[in-house]
Amino acid sequence: MPDEEAYQEPIPPPRPSAVKELLGRRRLALMLTVFLVELTIFFLAASVPMDAATQQALQNEAKNLTGASNSLGPPGQFVYIFTHNAAIAFGEMVPVVGGLLWVVSIYATGQILQAVASSQGAPGALYGLLLLFFPFAIVELSAYAVAVGSGVMLIVAWRRHRLRSEMRVLVLELGVVAAMLLLAAAMETVTIVNPVLGIALWIPTGLTIAALALISVRTQPTSDKEPTREAAS
Repeated sequence: MPDEEAYQEPIPPPRPSAVKELLGRRRLALMLTVFLVELTIFFLAASVPMDAATQQALQNEAKNLTGASNSLGPPGQFVYIFTHNAAIAFGEMVPVVGGLLWVVSIYATGQILQAVASSQGAPGALYGLLLLFFPFAIVELSAYAVAVGSGVMLIVAWRRHRLRSEMRVLVLELGVVAAMLLLAAAMETVTIVNPVLGIALWIPTGLTIAALALISVRTQPTSDKEPTREAAS
């Protein structure tokens, strides 16, 4: 009876879950890059001088938006903020077009902030820094970074013929963006009612960021060794 000769053949690695793909190093690095570019555009728009006519128009626009929001009361403000931001973020998830929308919306926000700051005799960049003292701004900007990163990854997946696999992550990203914007809207509403409480929200925000960082580290692959299986011929 001939001896059975064992051999090994490679096993294709299991497809990572959508959560692991979302928290992968490359995707997180992309989101961080988008976030930093976002801040650069925002502060650039808040600092670039504008003519008096544009400044006056933006001041009027800011007053109208503030007046409409204040007339709604806290529950209405929450709905207004969320729906407005969600419409922008979901549009930013569209490849290419979303990236253009993202640049325009962030730049316009910085310009409006500069106009408001100028009406108070202060530089726009200073108002931008003060805005970032409140955690809702970081959460909201991060949601936009996730949205834009999603659109970029769709283009990458299309080029690599992995669109079907990327759809799993896209669905998860839609939920993450919506959840982050809901949280940001709630935090901003609290900040409008009580600015001190709004700053205190850094405590749960910081703990959440630390927890997500820990989860991300634990979901990274620990070895690149390819699994094998033994079979008899």
